[in-house]
Amino acid sequence: MNLAKKIFRYSFVLGAMWFVIHSVYIIADGLRDQKRAADLAVVFGNTVNKDGTLSPRLKARLDKSIELYRNHKAKKIMVAEVWVKKAIGKETR
Repeated sequence: MNLAKKIFRYSFVLGAMWFVIHSVYIIADGLRDQKRAADLAVVFGNTVNKDGTLSPRLKARLDKSIELYRNHKAKKIMVAEVWVKKAIGKETR
């Protein structure tokens, strides 16, 4: 086998091993629940209708974030407003 093929094969094997090891680590870390309050709960937005009403998905997300706040699971709530600006067509600040 020539040198280029050996280098390619070793690089591929090392890359695959790196991917697998890091994937296992990320999954294992994500499965551990630390049961601590978060400093910030981020609510990713969805559609705000032109009449100002919330889409069912956004309402459910906001309701859950309020529940977490009231149960002292999150100290603050931040709502992403990209979709709000798009739906209403103006700045919301």
